[in-house]
Amino acid sequence: MAKLQGKGDCQSCPIRHKSIFSEIPVEKLPEVIGDFRTSVITLTHNETIYTEGDPAKHTFTLRKGLIKLTKSLADGRTQIVRIIGHGELFGFDGLAGEDYNQTALALTDCEICKLPMKDLERIRANNPSVDKAMMQSWIQSLRASENMLLDLGAKKAPERLASFLLKWCKDKEPGQWIDLPMSRTEIAELLGLTVETVSRFLSDWKRKGFIQDTRSTIQLTDPEGLKQAVCSSARGL
Repeated sequence: MAKLQGKGDCQSCPIRHKSIFSEIPVEKLPEVIGDFRTSVITLTHNETIYTEGDPAKHTFTLRKGLIKLTKSLADGRTQIVRIIGHGELFGFDGLAGEDYNQTALALTDCEICKLPMKDLERIRANNPSVDKAMMQSWIQSLRASENMLLDLGAKKAPERLASFLLKWCKDKEPGQWIDLPMSRTEIAELLGLTVETVSRFLSDWKRKGFIQDTRSTIQLTDPEGLKQAVCSSARGL
């Protein structure tokens, strides 16, 4: 169950430089924010933040951890549509008068800043820098969705999985162990694959020396070899 950690303090927030208030000088924050009532909540793995179809009364900024956004089919199947990372804004459907369009769940233990929608609308209307930052968040969300559609529609199974791993480990040194707190089932849900397909390719790449993995970490030992192998196998599919 989500726990209230306390009231948020935008002036001392450790992720303010990544937030929608980043362009506001710290000395002007009290004037801009006014009686803006933020709160910080903590959640453990797989706890629900909001559910698809619920009234969107709050938006959220992720301070620590990872969030998964999912959508459900009538038969109960779910698809992960996006992974939310550190500092990202999510759940802003209410700014367009819409209900939440996804279900948000904690992928890891999380710390989240909860922002009342009505207060945020007031601040946004009176501060161009906040409005611009929110527009940038919407654009980033749209681009992430477009990139996911491209992966699902144009790439073969090994290309999807390899692209995911390479993006996840982007800007990391080859051979560095990196946290990957997603089960094979969750990776399959994100990429539109079966668990068996994900497991088969991971086992094959591990045997060939391209990757090493544990239950919650991964190491790309030969990223270039992985790219070449995937391109070669994709042509034969």
